[in-house]
Amino acid sequence: MAFKIAVSNQKGGTGKTTLAVNISAAFEAGGNTVALIDGDPQGTAVRWVTSGSIPLPMTVLSLAPAGKGIGAEIKKQDSNFDVIVIDCPGNLEDPRIASVLEVADFCLVPLSPSPADLFSTVAMIRMIESIRSFRNPRLSSALMLNSVNGKTRMREEILKILTAEEIGEHLLNSQIGQREVYRQTFALGTTIHHHNRYLKGLKEARAEIENLVAEMAQYIHSKRGNGEQNG
Repeated sequence: MAFKIAVSNQKGGTGKTTLAVNISAAFEAGGNTVALIDGDPQGTAVRWVTSGSIPLPMTVLSLAPAGKGIGAEIKKQDSNFDVIVIDCPGNLEDPRIASVLEVADFCLVPLSPSPADLFSTVAMIRMIESIRSFRNPRLSSALMLNSVNGKTRMREEILKILTAEEIGEHLLNSQIGQREVYRQTFALGTTIHHHNRYLKGLKEARAEIENLVAEMAQYIHSKRGNGEQNG
């Protein structure tokens, strides 16, 4: 059965598609059979992965047309892959998000490094909590900072807000930098792991994506190992 990772946030501009594509590529590079599912009606992930001159080795499926039935369509792929990564819509009112979370094992919630982004993400966190409580008790989740510009103390500030507001959501240590190479590989229809020519920041970007995937795997394993089901 595939391990299913949703990448979701209700706020636009958090880089969820960039993360979904590059996480998929990292899992594939690690020897897994991977499906990248585009659940966003905008279809950005599909356009990205299919626009390059060299086909990428992971499978990409556009399941957004399934609407609120997308969860059932994802389940049909369970036996075909080791890992399934789902790029969710950017609108919390879209029924596809709840449908995906009902079948997902883990939800990665990216946010930009600002308190305003965290507060706008609270509704997403509450949806995850609700689905975990009533429909999918195995669902775990975590926040992560994306598009971080240089050194910042914002992680500490966001941790303080999470504590003060009693938001029970884990914040990963891994951060993704604000790097032009992510936009460049998007334009080329490739990924951080599949681009084989020099681009400034490529090595650093590859390392931070690999660190994120490794930390996610460790965190998910720890949640399963101690039997906890809160994010």
